[in-house]
Amino acid sequence: MTKPFVILSGLAGSGKTQLALAFAKALIQDRSQLCTVSVGADWTNREPLLGYPNALDSSKYVRPESGVLDLLIEANKPTNSGKPYFLILDEMNMSYVERYFADFLSAMESHEPIKLWSGADGDNVPSSVKLPRNLYIIGTINVDETTYMFSPKVLDRANVIEFKISGNEMNE
Repeated sequence: MTKPFVILSGLAGSGKTQLALAFAKALIQDRSQLCTVSVGADWTNREPLLGYPNALDSSKYVRPESGVLDLLIEANKPTNSGKPYFLILDEMNMSYVERYFADFLSAMESHEPIKLWSGADGDNVPSSVKLPRNLYIIGTINVDETTYMFSPKVLDRANVIEFKISGNEMNE
């Protein structure tokens, strides 16, 4: 409750994603309150999470296939303010977090909405979206040589829970 952004860190296969899913499913009423996204190694901007304005038709907005924008719009509805919504970003450090998650990090700090576009509700997409109090973001990261490390900016805004196991625990 102190920070609505949690990062689960540890070795691959240690159950981080399954724990996040089980936790979220225990608290939600229906599947529309949960969005799970596998972060791609090729993510270089916010488009996979928030979409983008259509460059050919200024009255249209291209929603992301991930469902993240739809989750944010639903969580922001006044009728849903008492329901928890969960965004699970699986393997967050497959790409540089600062590239695709910068708007979220800034909104967490400033409590200002994320500007999406200058359109007027075309395709039912608002011009901006807030990170509501009922949105909880859980990220999972693998700590190995194939991933990127996080900057202090990311770590300052999150609660990090490290999954560690000692040699003795493995023997038992």
